[in-house]
Amino acid sequence: MALRTTLILFLLGSISINGFAAAASLPADTSRAQTRGTDIPLRKSDEISYLPQVYGAVKVKMELSTINGEYRFNVRNSRIGVKGFVSPNMRYAVQVDFNNEGKISILDSYVTYFRKNFEFSLGQQQYKFSTDLDRGPSSNMFANRSFIAKYLTSYYGSVLTGDATEEYVKTIGSRDIGALARYSFLAGIPMRITIGAFNGSGSNNPEWSKSVNLSTRLDIGKRDGFGGAASFYTGRTPLDVHVVEVNGVKKEEDFTQKIRMWGGELHYVGDRFLIEAEVAQRILFDKEKDIITAAHIQGYYQFGLPKNSFAEHIAPIARWDTGHGIDFLNADTKMHDRFSANRMTIGVNFGLSPKLLKSELRLNYEKYFLGHHKPSDFAANKLLQDKFTIEVVASF
Repeated sequence: MALRTTLILFLLGSISINGFAAAASLPADTSRAQTRGTDIPLRKSDEISYLPQVYGAVKVKMELSTINGEYRFNVRNSRIGVKGFVSPNMRYAVQVDFNNEGKISILDSYVTYFRKNFEFSLGQQQYKFSTDLDRGPSSNMFANRSFIAKYLTSYYGSVLTGDATEEYVKTIGSRDIGALARYSFLAGIPMRITIGAFNGSGSNNPEWSKSVNLSTRLDIGKRDGFGGAASFYTGRTPLDVHVVEVNGVKKEEDFTQKIRMWGGELHYVGDRFLIEAEVAQRILFDKEKDIITAAHIQGYYQFGLPKNSFAEHIAPIARWDTGHGIDFLNADTKMHDRFSANRMTIGVNFGLSPKLLKSELRLNYEKYFLGHHKPSDFAANKLLQDKFTIEVVASF
């Protein structure tokens, strides 16, 4: 354990925490670069420094349920990383989260070769399906993630614990181990195509397989103004067994659960505001199709404050989420279940540094609209309860 800790500490440093680690230099001092997370232009070779760049982020919050008055303090993220160059055309990136559900987790660990408009990355990285799915603590406007970011990539299964069947719901997340290629070009307007091939077994899990998961994405437009994207993902989930009953006897059976996702995005970025919309769908192919559909529209407007004020700026924020057929583990039945809901999130972010989302105090309120189909564990399931959140994000 001591050796492992020493190695991790040696590797720590800085990728851009917003998940766009392919960037070679620090972002410009603008809110737009932080919010959209678009890749940062490379510096000229004579400006390259081979010193590692260290960065990190801490995200802490207090949540209060308006249903029963219960509250909790929570350290949501504690990340640190390192990035840098090893040659004019090669860079590396490593990122570690020290509080991933109480465990140390390596998030990013890859190298990138780049030349002119082409990039090729190999290692553990984000597979670039969705802008909102890729957002980290320094690039998310809200205290809690959207339905797309939190639930879209879920899958479920079961295992035997003694004679009992134990079900679970997991997620493939936004990262995997594999290769990612990107090519930027002009076709009247700026465009970029991204193609990736990955294990399909998730982060920190280099399983052997005879197949790969494939991701493709087309980005259209500049980081400022109007733009959009379309994405597609296909492959399998990390799940390889589930429980079946044959002649009254339960047993675990090997199987392959296929997954497919598609998504579309639109955004408009101005000097002080952003509005964006995203829709995505995940399909699991088992005995029958299992579909999750989620969408949202969200944005902010940034107001500057006078010099020597308590904050640099104020940014009112708003989001409308909708999700249908979302998978979760019912706390009462301990079984796989589904819910459909709409959610409104409103709030205000107080910027404590000139950059938007860099260092903020956030006040958020979430209101769920579940209709007449509340899950049986609603009283115990804080994820679906209306709540106030006070959050502080500090990134460096």
